[in-house]
Parts: sequence; structure tokens; C-alpha cells
Amino acid sequence: MIVAPRVRTGCDVVDVARLAAAIARRPGLLQRLFTDHEIAECCRGEVAVDSEVGRARFAARFAAKEAARKALGDLRLPFHAVEVRSRPDGAPELWLHGEPSELSCSLSHDAGIAMALVVGVELAPT
Repeated sequence: MIVAPRVRTGCDVVDVARLAAAIARRPGLLQRLFTDHEIAECCRGEVAVDSEVGRARFAARFAAKEAARKALGDLRLPFHAVEVRSRPDGAPELWLHGEPSELSCSLSHDAGIAMALVVGVELAPT
């Protein structure tokens, strides 16, 4: 049996204002979607949750969670099972179930839209 790499990708976009409004409307939603570590990272540098920068950071991380679930092929994966952390150089990295993953992640936000792309390689029989 020959084993060849298979690329898995996931992409997601989030309307920053829509996510911010949902968080403002529903007490506890922020904690249901994001880990304490993610909340702390989004608020680093004295950035408020409801500031423009804070809203964009949370939206990009939410997009990454959705993109990771798509790349993994498991849309039922709990939001806390996927965690976006920042490496010392500032680049995002994905953790799954509390462990670093082999998935690569890119985040961006502009003009009220946040997006994430997640890419990974799995070995699949051919």
C-alpha cells in the first residue's frame, strides 16, 4: 500500500460587527466560544473586548475555529477543543484538545471582515 500526503483545508469568514453584537447580546457567549487563554491574548496590550481591535481579534479567532473544524472534517468539534494561540513571534498557531497541532493557520481582518485559513496534511492510503 502506497501512502501519499493529502492536504486538508478549511476557510471561514466572519462579519466582525455581527459577532460583536452577538457577544454583547448574550452574556456568557464570549466564554462559551473562547478559552481563557484566547480571551487574555485578544485583550493583550490593554485592548478592551468591545474595542475595534478587540472585536477584530475575536472575530479572526472565531473564523480560525470554524476553519479548523472544516479542515478536520468535524463540525461538531466543541469550540474550546480548538484554541488559537500566538507564538512568541506573533504568528497564530492552533492547539487541539490542549495540545499543539500540526495544522497551519493564517488570520486576517479588514473592512469589518475577519478570515482564517487552516491547512494540514494527513497521510491517506491511495
